[in-house]
Amino acid sequence: MKKRLSLLMMGCVAIGLVASGATGQFVSVEIEAFESWGILHWGAWESLPDDLLAMRVLQIPDREAQRVNELKEQCESAPDDLGDREQACDVLARWLFQRESEFDIDPLLGRPYRIQLQNLTSSEIGIVLSVDGLNTNGNATIAGNASDKKWILRPFQKVAISGWQVSSEEALQFEFSTPSQAHSSLEEWRGLIQVAVYLSDPFAGDDVKGTQAGQMIDQPTVLIPFASVTDLPVETLTFDYSRDRVILGVQCEETEGAGIRIAAVVEGTAADVAGLRAGDVITYANALPISSCLDLQELLATKSPGDRIILKVHRPDTVRLVVVELEE
Repeated sequence: MKKRLSLLMMGCVAIGLVASGATGQFVSVEIEAFESWGILHWGAWESLPDDLLAMRVLQIPDREAQRVNELKEQCESAPDDLGDREQACDVLARWLFQRESEFDIDPLLGRPYRIQLQNLTSSEIGIVLSVDGLNTNGNATIAGNASDKKWILRPFQKVAISGWQVSSEEALQFEFSTPSQAHSSLEEWRGLIQVAVYLSDPFAGDDVKGTQAGQMIDQPTVLIPFASVTDLPVETLTFDYSRDRVILGVQCEETEGAGIRIAAVVEGTAADVAGLRAGDVITYANALPISSCLDLQELLATKSPGDRIILKVHRPDTVRLVVVELEE
């Protein structure tokens, strides 16, 4: 029988990483995964490519627009020397619309990741960075308005956020995971990373709703006074790292005997996390006999992200049952 190879991956897996980033009106965002080089856990951060899915430009709600226009008039009528307020007035003067952008990225299952943010303006801005519906600054469920706690970025500042800051002294590392192992219990939000941008009110008092942005730390953070011009974000960038179709992540090779052989396992996929490896022979999946690569493909086509399948796996010295949670 002539052997055939097929790749049992419904969807796309990023094997080679290339530099990329999403640029908005006020902030640029880059998501990086950690590429380990060996058992000592040395490695480097590599950018994940993103694809723009959709962009919407929205009119400012009437209530918000009135407030913004009042502030713009106040900026125009203020003395020539505005001091620290001048840059915030300049940024506010250039803002006319709300913008929502949606991107798609391919996660690498089990890989730590971080989010690079850069303020593109000459004024302080407030950033609500949420992952799976949880605010990375404090770990609370996001409200979607100015009441959310913000990371404050200084003019043109660039920072890397690599985990949930659950307290002033503790943080949890971001890691791409299967649904059952997600840090968040908010199922409707899983698979989404969102950056919401708020502009600084030039004439506000010392309203402390922000914390200085920085890397995941083990020391107290610094509170910075910040009051938003609007109740809703002026811009959002959303990154969808879930997948609509399931991915197993093995290269399948048909055999002359019973079952199918795994020719290769793609790093970071569900198969890799479950411990499958090249040379394994699969004879049953969910108690159904597997005689060809097509048999397994047809079974996967009936599954959804988060479903589990049980594989009977043969190795030279053992036979075992392996539970694989299919990746989003």
